[in-house]
Amino acid sequence: MTTATLAEESVRQGGFYVPRYEVKIEGANLPRDVLFDVRSLTYRDDVEGLDSFEVVVNNWDDAGRAYKYIGSETAAQLADGHPDRARMTLFEPCGKEVVVRMGYGDALSTMLRGTFTTMKPSFDDGGADLAVTGLNVLHQLRRKQYTTTWTDRTDSEIARDIAQRTDAGRRRFPLPIVIDDEAAAKEKPLPLVSQHNSYDIDFLYQRARTRGYVLFVQEEDLATGRPRQLYFGPSRPGMSPGVRDVVFELAWGRSLLEFTPSIRTANQVGKVTVRGWHRTRKEAISRTVDLDDERITANRDLHRVIKACDAREEMVVDEPVFTNCEARERAIAILLDSTKVLVTAEVKVVGLPDLRSGQVVVITGLGARLSGKYFVTKTQHTLDDSGYLTSFSCRRESGIS
Repeated sequence: MTTATLAEESVRQGGFYVPRYEVKIEGANLPRDVLFDVRSLTYRDDVEGLDSFEVVVNNWDDAGRAYKYIGSETAAQLADGHPDRARMTLFEPCGKEVVVRMGYGDALSTMLRGTFTTMKPSFDDGGADLAVTGLNVLHQLRRKQYTTTWTDRTDSEIARDIAQRTDAGRRRFPLPIVIDDEAAAKEKPLPLVSQHNSYDIDFLYQRARTRGYVLFVQEEDLATGRPRQLYFGPSRPGMSPGVRDVVFELAWGRSLLEFTPSIRTANQVGKVTVRGWHRTRKEAISRTVDLDDERITANRDLHRVIKACDAREEMVVDEPVFTNCEARERAIAILLDSTKVLVTAEVKVVGLPDLRSGQVVVITGLGARLSGKYFVTKTQHTLDDSGYLTSFSCRRESGIS
């Protein structure tokens, strides 16, 4: 893993002078006349949801006094063989693969592989735009719901098992699932886990939240030969979904265009007790974890703020836990989730194609409480007439040692 300041990244990206994008549909670039119609391209990702993109194009033909892509078409133009059919159906929601790449000059990063899902034209007296949105491959997993039961398996083992399961002779999951081996070795087997009439991707998101893990797509890395895959595990440096393993150092006054932080203590939890029932021993289960536990490492330098605010104790009584170890692990996950959102921030920087959700950035120059290592939860990359900008949401996870 490498560390890069914005000055160093500027040298790598040619001074950020030539922002560029590429949209390929079924392997072909957008036609030249369509490229001139593109007003903006936006890519969004989120550790708790599906990656998406939006292309906004001019939909009005001044010379022909008609709508270019939708709104003026005839049934004949949409029929096979008609010369206008390719243009009229170019952005139709369908199964065509779309690849979105962004960057500078010839150094473009693959942001997403997916499909168009929505056409949203707007009609007014001043002109007409068409917003076309799409989602990554994970939306294809919301096609069929499954009911499955696992006994004496860890969450990482369950994730691996889902990746291998088949339905009607083909894999239920279109991507390999990679886990964090170090974290998986610390997981305890769960007596019973049930997936009840739910989509595989939604079930995996639920299991990730239960453990305090993240779930996101890592695009293929042509340099190493790594295929596109789904990561299931804790947030760690080096597990970003971009093609480069890099931690950006962003300093106020030099590289941060906007930085809006929040320190919230109103809903902070100082202690968590998880209760359940031991089915074999027929006895109650109760495990408590507080901020002094060695595994509650997130924002440890700011735990004094939580304690000073008389943080409330959170009692969980309806968790489906069946062993003492499982109760303790669940309590740790709840408390970690709480301390990780003590400090959050909204940030804007110059366009960085390799900055994605699931990545760690280092923010400096803002004092001991706000400077630190931040985990990126959402990003938005926008390329339009104003240039290329990246906005992101993040949560502080530790100070700078």
